[in-house]
Amino acid sequence: MKRILIYIILCCVSTVAMAQGGFNPQNWGQQPRRDFSPEEYWRILQDFVTREAHLTTEEAEKFYPMLKEMMEEQHKNSRKSFEVYRSCNEGTTESEYGTAVKKLLELEVENRRIEETYYKKFHTVMSWEKVFNVRRALRHWNREALNRFNPRRGGPPPRPNGNWPH
Repeated sequence: MKRILIYIILCCVSTVAMAQGGFNPQNWGQQPRRDFSPEEYWRILQDFVTREAHLTTEEAEKFYPMLKEMMEEQHKNSRKSFEVYRSCNEGTTESEYGTAVKKLLELEVENRRIEETYYKKFHTVMSWEKVFNVRRALRHWNREALNRFNPRRGGPPPRPNGNWPH
């Protein structure tokens, strides 16, 4: 009888502990997930691009405000794209899908125009070689950031010293 009572108590305690987030087999051995911080994201992005594109301090000081402007403009287009995707559902007609696809393509072209404009501005503060290296670093950043800020994607975790794994 004592064994059954002890077993029941252990089951209750473990159930309560799991309900409070005390145990999750998928996160076993991992650190608890932190909230996303846009400031931290921007700081790490700047460190990464500066290192990968070999930017000087002067170049970085002039470049990052322009990059932030470009990203904000592109983000507006991303929100519009999201709304277009969201507007299409099971009741959407064929002509509405056609209109949605055209709108999405227009937004992609607009993003490319924004990039072209800003890459010319970037050239006012750095050489074309560094502009190219920045573009390459930003492409690389997109892959790295997925792994860095979403550990469930299966990518390598960052090293304890904060450097990116290469």
